[in-house]
Amino acid sequence: MKILIAEDDKNLSFVLKEELAVSGHDIHLATDGVDAVLKCIAEDYDFVLLDVKMPKLDGINTLRIIKKLKPGMPVITYSGNAGSREMAEAVEAGAIRCLGKPFEIAQLQEEINTYQTVHGGT
Repeated sequence: MKILIAEDDKNLSFVLKEELAVSGHDIHLATDGVDAVLKCIAEDYDFVLLDVKMPKLDGINTLRIIKKLKPGMPVITYSGNAGSREMAEAVEAGAIRCLGKPFEIAQLQEEINTYQTVHGGT
């Protein structure tokens, strides 16, 4: 599964990339919302993981743009600072789930696996 991770924290990006790659995923990184949108235009991804709080273009607006470009794209958002209103806004904008940080990598992997199973992904 080809996954784009949009995360401005380099340490978290590295950890997510390493942990998800162990499960056989092809991981690509974006450092902010603009970068994520440009990468979604240039490439096809099976899944997007998106931080809500990012520079240049926040995660909610990034999500809205991605969903306009590719309506069927599954996206999980996450944030350490988002309140329940922002988390609900992410789901309303099309995220299949919004996780609070910190979250367990196993929880994230389970969300991805569940989506794959239910929707017949790669």
